[in-house]
Amino acid sequence: MTIQQVDDLGAVYLAAENDRVRTHTAVLLTVDPAALGGGRLTVQRLRELLRERLDLVPAFRRRLAGVPFGLDRPYWVEGDVDLDYHIREVALPEPGDAELLREQVARIFSRPLDRSRPLWEMYLVQGLTGGRAAVLTKVHHAIADAQAGLQILTALTDAEANPRGRPVPSPDPFAPPPAAASMFLRSLGGVVRQPVRAMTRLPAALSGVDELPVFGSMPGARLIGATTALLARRRRHTPIARAPRTSFNRQISPHRRIGFASVALDDVRAVKRHFAVSVNDVVLAIAAGALRRWLLDHAELPERALTAVVPVSLRDPSSTSVGNQLSAVVVPIPTDVDDPAARLGVAHRAMLSALRDLGTTAPDALTDTIRMVPAPFLVRTVQLLTRLNAWAPLTPAMNVNISNVRGPQQTLYLAGAAVESMVPLAGITDGLGLNLTVMSYRDNLSIGIVADRGQVPDVQRIADWMVAELTLLVSFGAR
Repeated sequence: MTIQQVDDLGAVYLAAENDRVRTHTAVLLTVDPAALGGGRLTVQRLRELLRERLDLVPAFRRRLAGVPFGLDRPYWVEGDVDLDYHIREVALPEPGDAELLREQVARIFSRPLDRSRPLWEMYLVQGLTGGRAAVLTKVHHAIADAQAGLQILTALTDAEANPRGRPVPSPDPFAPPPAAASMFLRSLGGVVRQPVRAMTRLPAALSGVDELPVFGSMPGARLIGATTALLARRRRHTPIARAPRTSFNRQISPHRRIGFASVALDDVRAVKRHFAVSVNDVVLAIAAGALRRWLLDHAELPERALTAVVPVSLRDPSSTSVGNQLSAVVVPIPTDVDDPAARLGVAHRAMLSALRDLGTTAPDALTDTIRMVPAPFLVRTVQLLTRLNAWAPLTPAMNVNISNVRGPQQTLYLAGAAVESMVPLAGITDGLGLNLTVMSYRDNLSIGIVADRGQVPDVQRIADWMVAELTLLVSFGAR
């Protein structure tokens, strides 16, 4: 039983939040409660499920405990889980269609999580067409990355509608919260060690400084990066073109719009086989095609290709820990290519090149840089960097976030209700006002898009165009 501290990446997610930026993620489940008593999933049933299984999800039982004067990263301590607060119920007005659901989800997703409580919320949305319901679960990124979030989802769902009693382990005991004086003394030790820690990370950070958001646009950045990499004997990753600035690469507002769609996984696999590429390549290509259509429609298609930051999980498949085990690559996505098949080929080659450079890319260098920052200055540093990344005179390092998450392949049941679909949703930040995430479930690939409400008011069109782009690629394969 040891005291757990927020990890480095989790601390960055916490530091990035302000009155406009939220760093939680979410998954939207559509469920069919027809088999339940009364044909209705109730909030009381969900609360009872969580009460029974809370010990399976330690991340849902812990809250943040700050260190005096912010001298170190916060600690995780046992929190008081008020299920009446964490699990809520809302209802859509008639006709309960997808447009109304998207609007309701956007409102909920726009709101921050309460840091004085465990960092999660669940919403039961009643009133969908056909007697269905939706369940939206918000989880802070400091608690879990996408794969850890799936582990949480697995703990709360079943492989059959009426499972036999699932063995629940004894609660994972939390260490008692350290006293303020103890945390203060621990943090002083960290302050003393910080200069040494910073110096050990300095070569790695400087060798990629010219590919960092904000820093890369500054005079002399390329010379510093190349020289430091040479002296440190560190392999430089393949240079990528600077990202053009678009209307969704500005400072964001507190308000969001949501778009979602679904495609058949068999169609994605057919394209994958025909063109000898990966599923991720197909996702990047259809995203690039949809973004190209949107940019053309808004008369702002740049000559240069957009660039995307693509998270890459470093999590061992056998790992059951929560938290964040992520890296990322920055990939040019072929929005400058008109032909869909050619676009897929370019996306495939770009992703191969990026994966060869995994561990030496801009997101890794940015993490190294941020880890050099003493904890008392982390919030202001992260806030400043994100604001500068949205500043028009500087060239953005990336335009959009695109993620691909492998989800469950079998039908799942939530409190006895069959889960029909899963839509993943992830956050946006200053300079990155658009996030595209896809996740497989059963025979489908769900597309979830989060955008700044004012910057991309027609975000659903991007989701629909991703479907259309896949249809085009399928037709190429059928020729």
